[in-house]
Amino acid sequence: MNNKSKGIVFGVLAAFIFGFTPILGKLTYFEGSNTMSLTFYRSLLSLPFLYSMLKYKKVDFKINKIQCKKLAILALLGPTLTALTLYGSYSYITVGISTTIHYIYPVLVIAASILIFKEKINKEKLIALVFSTVGIMMFFEGSYNIKGFALALLSSVIFATYLLYIDKSGTKKMYHFKITFYLSIFSSIYLFIAGTLSSSLVLVMTYKGWIFTVIIAFFASFLGNTFIMISIKYAGPAVTSIVGLFEPITSIVMGILFLHEPITLRNVIACILILLGVLIVTLTKEKIQEDEQGFV
Repeated sequence: MNNKSKGIVFGVLAAFIFGFTPILGKLTYFEGSNTMSLTFYRSLLSLPFLYSMLKYKKVDFKINKIQCKKLAILALLGPTLTALTLYGSYSYITVGISTTIHYIYPVLVIAASILIFKEKINKEKLIALVFSTVGIMMFFEGSYNIKGFALALLSSVIFATYLLYIDKSGTKKMYHFKITFYLSIFSSIYLFIAGTLSSSLVLVMTYKGWIFTVIIAFFASFLGNTFIMISIKYAGPAVTSIVGLFEPITSIVMGILFLHEPITLRNVIACILILLGVLIVTLTKEKIQEDEQGFV
């Protein structure tokens, strides 16, 4: 197996992990958990795994005041608000649809770049925006839960902001596990305060609920991120992004199999349109990178 194939395999594994853990997340709700508790415990319980990895790699834990401020902002946007809104949507709509709507964030980054940073719009970007917008609108027919769709879409908007901030703040230069470690610390603090003030943190769950929560913390915050980094190393970011489309597909299939979630032909077409929009954005980025490399 060559390096690129190895990268693709790890990318698919990461997409499967990130697509399957939402199913476990929704299952914890049946075992006594809730959105606030799941988000808090996911961050808190991931810390031992991340700490062990940093110690094994002999990474310096020190950060300066500027890095601390930036990481605190990132933690609020990413593992706190993004996770709260996404996990919150599971209570109102299917995991598959929620994950697909959330996955529109690459297109939202393009839209923000055009509207805010005045980047030029080309044919590919326009088609991607049209496909994704039509896909979203197709969900709104008959009986649908507007709160669930709003939360899923909000999670995508916040995550797009999170990605833009990582790019503009320079924090992406830090070691990825070190970033995740501090994001988990800050997120745990935010969520503990919010959960305590709102009296929404639960301390009592069934043993299945705790097992599912620990699995989510390990796979989503630790193993999934590890596989993503390996995939990027061997296959490149563009290929990793493309195979990442397996994530919402996994959520849809697993939601049907394990949660018996309903799916209609209209919803399938809507998901396909959204994923096509994301794929076009990803392929466009890859072409631009290749052209720039050719220039050099």
